[in-house]
Amino acid sequence: MQHVKVKYSQKPHFKENAGWWSRLWFSWRIKQDNHKYNRYDQQRKSVTIRLLSLLGIGVAIIVYSMVMPRPSSTVSTKLNQAMAFGNQGANVQLTQKIFNKNSGLLELHFKFTDNTNETTISEINMKRFKLSFAGDRYIQNGQSEYHIVPTSTNTLVVQFAKLKTNFQDVRVMFKDNTIDTTDINVATDDPDRSVKKAKASDQVATIIVNNDDQLEQDNKRVAKGKKQLVIMQTETDIHEQKQLIAKNKTAIKEWQGAIKEQTENIRSTRQQMKDMTNDEIDQANEAIENYESKATDLKKSISEAKEDITSEKDKIDQLKKQKTKQQNGQLNVPKLKA
Repeated sequence: MQHVKVKYSQKPHFKENAGWWSRLWFSWRIKQDNHKYNRYDQQRKSVTIRLLSLLGIGVAIIVYSMVMPRPSSTVSTKLNQAMAFGNQGANVQLTQKIFNKNSGLLELHFKFTDNTNETTISEINMKRFKLSFAGDRYIQNGQSEYHIVPTSTNTLVVQFAKLKTNFQDVRVMFKDNTIDTTDINVATDDPDRSVKKAKASDQVATIIVNNDDQLEQDNKRVAKGKKQLVIMQTETDIHEQKQLIAKNKTAIKEWQGAIKEQTENIRSTRQQMKDMTNDEIDQANEAIENYESKATDLKKSISEAKEDITSEKDKIDQLKKQKTKQQNGQLNVPKLKA
């Protein structure tokens, strides 16, 4: 396509002594040429605007992808979901996750339990647990770092510092390096068994935290030292024990109300027995026995709840003493491998 660079009216084709025909012809050429020039000029402007628009969209997409986190193809681990690892019946749970997008601090809280999901991990040595880390786009200029801080005999905190605001995911892998005695002297005539044992020994729990998941945001959160985290964990344990006491007290009130109902059923049934036939009396006696049995079970539950309350109060006293020692620098928490 030939582009007209100069308008026809600006070209030196017109002569001053030209006749009326030449003037008419020149006027017509000017009109046609200007129309063609304007059309080409408009096309150039349209193409330029489109190219600039596409360029702007491309730049916006690049900036957006750099600032905003990409959706992750992995599923984030749910809070308080027990995940087994190793060969000693240990489970790990992610109990809390907090992110400060201003400073890039990601704080993850973990709790270890045994295979019965108890809050203590007796017969499991936390010192043999090994943690490793992975993730996508979470390193910031090669300076991101993590700190592993055990906060009690069965809890720890992992702090990631200087994470990218748009990190996609962070993964924490837990492995137990305890020797599995069941793997020793495995019969060689059963290859399937030896393979299963090896897989059980190498079992790893992977906790995944996605940025596109609903992270608890705390832009005032700062990295805390080991002593602060240990004391915070003890305060959390005290709070949990107080919650258990409150739940047990509520249960006791409900059970006491249920006992009153059973007692009222017994009284009402006995009042009606004087107008009953022999068969109806037998049925009434059976009903009374059921009411009494239920009342006995409820009383037993109340007794157990009261014992739990006493135990929980003792634990609170111990935790308060423990907190005082921790404030004086006696942390007494295990060390983990990393």
